[in-house]
Amino acid sequence: MRLYFYLLISFLCIGVLPSAWAQDTHFRCGHDEYMKKVWASDPQLKEDYIQLFNSAKQASSNGFQSKAEFVIPVVFHVLHENGPENISDAQIFDAMEVLNRDYAMLNTDVNNAVAGYDTLAAAAGIKFKLAAIDPWGNCTNGIERIYTHETNVGDNYSKLNQWPRSRYLNVWVVKSISSGAAGYSQYPTSVDGSLFFADGVILIHQYIGRTNTAAGWTGVDYRSRALTHEVGHYLALPHVWGDTNDPGVECGDDGIADTPRTKGFNFCPSNPNQAKICTDSIVENYQNYMEYSYCSIMFTKGQVNIMRNVLQGESGNRNMLVTDSVHTMTGINLATVPQCAPVAEFSAANQIVCIGNNITFKDQSWNAVVDSREWTFQDASPSTSTSATPSVTFSSPGWKKVTLTVSNAVGTDTKTVEKAIFVFGDWSDVSGPRAEDFESNTAYMFTPVNPEPESPEFKLQWNKGKNNSTCYGLINYKDISSSIQYSNDYFYKLRMGGSKDYLYTPSYDLRYTNSATLTFDLAYASEAFEEDQITETLVIYSSTNCGSTWIPRKTLSGVDLLTGGNSSNVNFVPTAAQWKNISVDIPAALKQANVMFRFEFTASDLSNNLYIDNINLNGVLMTQDEEFASLNVNVYPNPTTPSEGVYVEYTANEKDVTLELTDLSGKVISSEVVTVKNANVTHKMNTTTNLTSGVYMVKISQGAHQLVKKVIIL
Repeated sequence: MRLYFYLLISFLCIGVLPSAWAQDTHFRCGHDEYMKKVWASDPQLKEDYIQLFNSAKQASSNGFQSKAEFVIPVVFHVLHENGPENISDAQIFDAMEVLNRDYAMLNTDVNNAVAGYDTLAAAAGIKFKLAAIDPWGNCTNGIERIYTHETNVGDNYSKLNQWPRSRYLNVWVVKSISSGAAGYSQYPTSVDGSLFFADGVILIHQYIGRTNTAAGWTGVDYRSRALTHEVGHYLALPHVWGDTNDPGVECGDDGIADTPRTKGFNFCPSNPNQAKICTDSIVENYQNYMEYSYCSIMFTKGQVNIMRNVLQGESGNRNMLVTDSVHTMTGINLATVPQCAPVAEFSAANQIVCIGNNITFKDQSWNAVVDSREWTFQDASPSTSTSATPSVTFSSPGWKKVTLTVSNAVGTDTKTVEKAIFVFGDWSDVSGPRAEDFESNTAYMFTPVNPEPESPEFKLQWNKGKNNSTCYGLINYKDISSSIQYSNDYFYKLRMGGSKDYLYTPSYDLRYTNSATLTFDLAYASEAFEEDQITETLVIYSSTNCGSTWIPRKTLSGVDLLTGGNSSNVNFVPTAAQWKNISVDIPAALKQANVMFRFEFTASDLSNNLYIDNINLNGVLMTQDEEFASLNVNVYPNPTTPSEGVYVEYTANEKDVTLELTDLSGKVISSEVVTVKNANVTHKMNTTTNLTSGVYMVKISQGAHQLVKKVIIL
């Protein structure tokens, strides 16, 4: 949820809020609802748009013929989390092809225009080119890629790294839009004031072009025209039914002479007679790009007149886009599009892995085709690779450094990540029961993982835990008092919602722990004033396969998450009374040798600080199982030496017995099955003479029953 304060500012500063395409074939639009609120707050904003629109109409009755062609530089910002939303360059190139085709009226389906509109359809004389030079003078292919959770939000504050709108039409590609729309853009008058940072188009990736993630949809060609539609709004075109209604509600007018009054269509009529709704004798222009009908194929001459004249006006800096000087600065007037050097980027299938398990990396480099690459992996096999998707295994635990260098004929780029992957051992770090108060070096056995390095992460906090002790804290507060308005820091809180942070426990050996529970102390406060604003969550997961899969065990959300209520202190530090103890049930299925837990916090824009202390794995260390009472189990000698070995003596019944020797960390030294039946058994464990002195555990298992005996090696 974006803060009400900033929403209010937006309402006061913009002329028209997003017009949206819905994500299904029945289009929904928030344009009119928001517009009415904005104009009610400041009626002058309505006058500003009316003046712009009327000026564009009156500038020239044939304004679309005033210049052969206007050319607009374009940049695509692909916001992603390494999923399918990180669409290929080819998909974006295809979207540009569709956009230019539609605005030049080179689409062959324009021949299907209903009689009367076939003579009104017009080429816009507007061309779009991907930028060849970025705002800093560097070579670009007009596409940049940004790893961010904002791809799941898709609102005005998700429009990261806007390039100067006086030089570029900015297009953002996202995974989803929280409002339920498939995309939106805004009129030039909407972004003349303090909302200039939101100028441009934002669309879900499945509406970009016709290939890859946009392929396979019913009416895919019309989905690809979402960009055509939104650029129309960007150039001041309203929906054909005007700003008075949602499509299909009531007849409305867009104020353009050659687009008649219409009720608006969220379907494609099977024949023109179905489109005579507002006037019996007039077929409505349901094939217009500013419709929702999914059979859009045209702009009218009147609409073209509006767009071309808006491009010659100052509102939204639209007139700057088409100047020769901007074309030089953005490189779109170059006779030959330059080849750029690649920008190195990579991803991993997971951020954690176990020793010996394969993990695949992927070259995600952008800005140019990569001709060659070189990977280096710390403590891994292989330690180097030239593959685009190398699969490696790591040989030691801890954080591992990964480096990727990519090259082509133009240049080379290198990216090194010191904490690219965390490797866990394939043994248990500790045995249950286990208590951790974070007051010793064992606190560092817990592992914070942060997918977005520039955002907050779990860190040890001194004197902030329960009873002023040490704890782990996720400090969501950042001092932005000195930040420049509209900088990334200035929007920090508005871009926090949906971000995730993780804290991993050590791996526990729970094989010998009965009635296990996980408990921890929690302190958290929110800046929300109402319960439905508390959208953040804390979920505790478990894994028995070193993080390959996770099962949720407990979820805290809403008021259940709060201990400090709505804190007036934006940098919340809990008092002794603002802690509560949380218990997580651990099922018998987790009585295994290598069990991990993960704390996952998902923030909202109203999140304050989160603290976790005293993570305890409680339970009862196993005693003699009744099943084994008749077996008369004895482990001897005890103490023993490596040369003497370890013997297990028992009276066998009809079932096999499994014997296992482990150290206290859970690492298996020996495991064997004894198949002797109905006899007295004396079995020497298969141990080596290089066992070091210490305490070991002998586990005797038969079916679902087990017995654990300690043995000391001298």
